[in-house]
Amino acid sequence: MRANPAFSPQILLDLVDRRAARALWVGDEEVCTGREFGEAVRAAAAQCTAAGIGAGEVVVTPGDGTCTALAWLFGAALASAIAAPLRAAREGELDGWARQAAPGWRVRGEVLERLPAAEPPAAAAQLYARLRARGHPGLILATGGTTGAAKLVLHDLAVLLATVPVRLRKARRILPLMRFDHIGGLDIAWRALAAGHVLVGPPPAITPEAVAATIERHAVEVLVATPSFLNLMLAADVHHRHTLGSLRTVPYGAEPMPAGLLEQLRLAWPQVRFVQRFGTSETGALPVAEAGDGLVLAATDAGFAWKLVEGELWVRSPACALGYLSGENGGFAADGWFRTGDLAERLPDGSVRIVGRREELINVGGEKVAPAEVEDVLHAHPHVADCRVYPERNALLGQVVAAELVWRGPETDPVTVKRSLHEFAAGRLARYKLPATVRLVDVLATTDNLKKRRTPSPS
Repeated sequence: MRANPAFSPQILLDLVDRRAARALWVGDEEVCTGREFGEAVRAAAAQCTAAGIGAGEVVVTPGDGTCTALAWLFGAALASAIAAPLRAAREGELDGWARQAAPGWRVRGEVLERLPAAEPPAAAAQLYARLRARGHPGLILATGGTTGAAKLVLHDLAVLLATVPVRLRKARRILPLMRFDHIGGLDIAWRALAAGHVLVGPPPAITPEAVAATIERHAVEVLVATPSFLNLMLAADVHHRHTLGSLRTVPYGAEPMPAGLLEQLRLAWPQVRFVQRFGTSETGALPVAEAGDGLVLAATDAGFAWKLVEGELWVRSPACALGYLSGENGGFAADGWFRTGDLAERLPDGSVRIVGRREELINVGGEKVAPAEVEDVLHAHPHVADCRVYPERNALLGQVVAAELVWRGPETDPVTVKRSLHEFAAGRLARYKLPATVRLVDVLATTDNLKKRRTPSPS
């Protein structure tokens, strides 16, 4: 039996040529067929070639969730360039990217624009040289940002795409909410292309109402989202104002899913199968399967392995990035392991449960508290619509646990609410894990990638 071929820019063109007359992308204002997408990719590659762009040169491409953004990414890849997708809302980050990545070109509108000449820092130049020696296209992504400044990571795009099998299936309509400058958005996009699915363009503003209207209007079958955004949809009660019966599968990831929220989602959308996914900007999406309350990390996949070291998840992935452009090691180890920074525990059924980020741990007098663990318990309270747990300075203990709540109960006094929370959680959390401070807010802020922001909202 012949194995499925690995995905690549050239195979993409072969696939879209075979789907020439079929819709590949649908949106409120455009429908793009396979033929039209193939033409757009080839036109982007031709512009790169005509400009003299070659292996190891950085092109800032659009990073918004559009068909044009995907066409430019694959067009730059065909020219063996390094694509650095950046969405319009993050335009202000371009100067920082210029210092770290020294891009030579950017896409403005539908054309290439030369940027001021600059030499890349030594660490970036070394990574570019490694990529150039392979003759492979590259991909630059920003990682981090929920608790601190983002870092730029360089991938060998040929290696990253090669982990995606080409398996043509019955076409389903897929709506990705993460943009195409994020590994989550890109991964679902190229997996959809490799399987022959139809991508649905997200609305310009990612709000519960707009997303629900898009699902209804385009009969979306697969919604790819974060737990934080799914909670916003649930709280907004959009499933009672819109017909979401077309939805069949909701892959979720990028942050822990509270057990109470997952139960509420299953009750509200009984026809939907919720599927957990896991990956990082440095490793790409990792092969997983669901099992009980956790993930099964599929170590049988070629080149992939994992282990827990002092409670932290370490992985080996064939799609692991070349490194950070800054030159710092970060989680990259010399022996090929990547320290994800995710704290995890092995469950009795052999699966792994991600419990939070090491960098987010709250140190309460020497006792470590994972915010996600506390949020999981608080979220089960009948009057808590959403919550965020974060550290607060304390003169005696160094830090204590603080919480912001979207509260739906009759009480409005934070002291009374805190007492209710303590009574509810006392048998499930150690005393030092209980919130010492409670703030009531109307809504919790999320990052640009729809994840829960780990810093408190401004007062």
